[in-house]
Amino acid sequence: MQQPPQLIDWPSCALAIQRRFGETAIEPSVLAHLQAASRVLVACSGGADSVFMLCILVAQAQTLGLEIHVAHYNHRWRAEDSDADAAFVESLADAFELPFHSDIRPDYEAAFTETTARALRLEFLRKVAKEQSCRYIAFGHQLDDILETQLQRIVRGCASDGLAAPRPVSVFTGHPTHLRPLLHLRAVDVRMALNVSSAVWREDSSNADVSIARNALRQEIIPDLAQALGRDPATGAARTRRLLEEDAAALDQLAREYLPQAYAHADSLDRFALRAVPTALLRRALAEWLNGHGLIRSVGAPAMDILIETLCSHRERYRMSAGSHYLVLDSQTLRWEHEDATAQLDALRPTVLGLGEAAFLSTGALIEAEVIDLSPALRQKIEAGDIDPRTEAMLRYDGELAFQIRSWQPGDRFYPLGAPGGKKLKSCFIDRRIPHLERKTLPLVLNASQEIIWVPGFPPAESHKICPTTKKALRLTYQIRKPL
Repeated sequence: MQQPPQLIDWPSCALAIQRRFGETAIEPSVLAHLQAASRVLVACSGGADSVFMLCILVAQAQTLGLEIHVAHYNHRWRAEDSDADAAFVESLADAFELPFHSDIRPDYEAAFTETTARALRLEFLRKVAKEQSCRYIAFGHQLDDILETQLQRIVRGCASDGLAAPRPVSVFTGHPTHLRPLLHLRAVDVRMALNVSSAVWREDSSNADVSIARNALRQEIIPDLAQALGRDPATGAARTRRLLEEDAAALDQLAREYLPQAYAHADSLDRFALRAVPTALLRRALAEWLNGHGLIRSVGAPAMDILIETLCSHRERYRMSAGSHYLVLDSQTLRWEHEDATAQLDALRPTVLGLGEAAFLSTGALIEAEVIDLSPALRQKIEAGDIDPRTEAMLRYDGELAFQIRSWQPGDRFYPLGAPGGKKLKSCFIDRRIPHLERKTLPLVLNASQEIIWVPGFPPAESHKICPTTKKALRLTYQIRKPL
């Protein structure tokens, strides 16, 4: 039985863990950065991986000349357990006599999905890093996380950059560099070292919930894959990640040479130059250009595909919404435009919402789409009518990968769940006493057939009703907030 955390000699524990791994404790490319760093912010959830990472860094801090700060973000997803996680990490920082920084998800931040949760946590970590002059943020990802990430991204669809993640070292313009010191170590080795050293950690009870995609991959799909192949897929995935990172670096270098204006974040790009390069170079150059202007979060994967297809076509004029901006294409250039903030609230600008993505709307709202398994508890909640239609909708998932988001237009008809038939959406607004100005800001979610499947504040469409035989649901969430 493990000792209570307050009775553990954590400094001795950290040294014991370091002695067990010696020079292989820290991933080599990460170690090179740490040797040049003076201060690092360690993101610690209280789980095994982040506790192990903190111990390793503390044990080598004097040798590296490193000042360590500890940070913990409380998502409040698990009530008292989440508070206990925060208290545990704070006690761990105290035991090592390290500065501790924490924050709690505020009431107005719903954090509906993992996508939003990660964004909130990263926003907090970057804020603390800036305040404490930390050029690096350390994360506790280990080797087994690579295959799980790759499988999720393959299903969603991504390029070599996406499949090369998580990387040991990730550099961001204007933000601290992300380090993953444990990316070469297996999860079982991490936990074994903690146990042998009598260290304890916080176990997230939700890790046992296989209705969560990553848990299902870890506990069911990956073990079955290993058995079917007769080999360990995690080590192969780690090598694949490394090779893809090499390919991505080469493509990035070529893109910089052929399209320097995109990497200089010019206000406009030459359309002929963009069309002259292979699509792989064009795609990453566009991503860099959009990121440099703060627009990348508003252009999801489906929207990027449409932009590239249109740019390479013979179409001379095209406008695409990108949050509070427009991307404008003419016969010679691609540029961006920004309108006055007061005009942004007059009407929601159309955009595309990809499955598993978040769309930041021109109104400042956030809408997300994900596919989830229908557990008995969730099905019971849906049948009991405990889903708030103002912020969430559960629909039958029909396999679509992207949805159109736009505002109400005269003549739109809607067939909500349980209604005897469809009627004009304008009449629905009148029945609900929704003010005229607000009608143009509400997002309509449409499928590939241009059918309205949900409007926040209303039940989902009858055509997408969840039936007893439905196994997977499309979960749509809507939140009025400022973009992160």
